[in-house]
Amino acid sequence: MATLQERYFDVLMERFRTDKFPSPQQLDWIEASIATSDQLVEYVETLMQNVSECRYPSYQILERIRRMMLVIAQA
Repeated sequence: MATLQERYFDVLMERFRTDKFPSPQQLDWIEASIATSDQLVEYVETLMQNVSECRYPSYQILERIRRMMLVIAQA
């Protein structure tokens, strides 16, 4: 059975996957809820999927990917 943290993260990620233009606040909530390296990788992969589907990706999304990649590299 999933923990409350895992369920919360999953709910936020599902919303992110279905929103073409997620709000910065929504992404902040996801980042604050990340508790495992698997969740971090899932989040970064979803960000990268979002960027790959956009002709003109958001600078803010690209910056989030850069920051999260630094976290992954430090782990």
